[in-house]
Amino acid sequence: MNQHKIMFFCVGTGGHVLPVKNIIDELLDKGISKNQIEIVTDSRGSKFLKEIDVKSYTINVYRSDIGKLGYLINLNKIFKTISNINRQIDFKNTKLIFTTGSYIAPIAAYLSWRNKKKLFVQEQNIYTGLGNKIASYFESTVFTSYPDTKNVNQKNLVFVGPVIHKNIKRSKKDVNKNIVIGVQGGSQGSDEINNLIYKYLENHELNKVKILHIVGPSNIDKSKNFNNYEQLEFVDNMNDFYQQIDIQISRAGGGILEALYLNIPLILIPYKLGTTSSHQEMNAKYLVDNEYAIICNNYSDVEKELLLIDNENTDWLDKFKEQNTIESGNSIIIKNIIQEIKYGL
Repeated sequence: MNQHKIMFFCVGTGGHVLPVKNIIDELLDKGISKNQIEIVTDSRGSKFLKEIDVKSYTINVYRSDIGKLGYLINLNKIFKTISNINRQIDFKNTKLIFTTGSYIAPIAAYLSWRNKKKLFVQEQNIYTGLGNKIASYFESTVFTSYPDTKNVNQKNLVFVGPVIHKNIKRSKKDVNKNIVIGVQGGSQGSDEINNLIYKYLENHELNKVKILHIVGPSNIDKSKNFNNYEQLEFVDNMNDFYQQIDIQISRAGGGILEALYLNIPLILIPYKLGTTSSHQEMNAKYLVDNEYAIICNNYSDVEKELLLIDNENTDWLDKFKEQNTIESGNSIIIKNIIQEIKYGL
């Protein structure tokens, strides 16, 4: 008897692909066979999936750089993507299609409808992007990381919390040691954040604070030889990184909830350009309103906060909630997937 399969659709940056990797890792731990799991991704997304031993299809998926207009005037490229997927993939034994959004989500939703398959959607941000917004109007279950998620079909939403890597654990921090600030700009790094940190270090000595800085692939700069400062190109085990830091400076994409889950206060520098700017700004506002984060919009803001941290040390942390109320959505999502492929009709 053929086993029911789960088809994951994820493309682009780590923010969309790593949640799929995390979910697959847990499904394998729960006894789901690797032969029941397949992934549809693109060349960008495949870079984050090299360690997963499941069948993966790398498809050239059209991505618009000008929003909705780009998709409307390039419908032929979207249909070509769908045609390529249909030629390569047999959906006969697929029970469930799962997507984490971006430009693949409407295609995943269409294929779920066309092949009469159950559709699960995972939304990381409080303001849904165009891809997941379209997908949410198909028959689906949309698992959200934030309560009161916006720009989406509300009737299909289920708030569960963010997808967290299975190895990330909460631990007690040593309040007597010097503060360590972790800096990261997403899976590819951020030139803006890197340059803000470099400017601060060129103007100020670090006294009671250490900075652990993930600069991004190929961005190591050996000339930045500052006291109490360390550069990392990329981190494979984020749990090791999180266990070392007390505060995180980062963008405001969906991945920030991983640090929040660990009770790590956030200094957020939301991305200000393109289609991601709206959801990053709204993510940041939600976290600021709930006393989990502060926003820095320019160098002066960053400089002010870093000086305060270096002078006040642990007292700076008193402005944030002591206990985090964000919980992981992993267990609910995993339970729903397993129930669907084992018992769904």
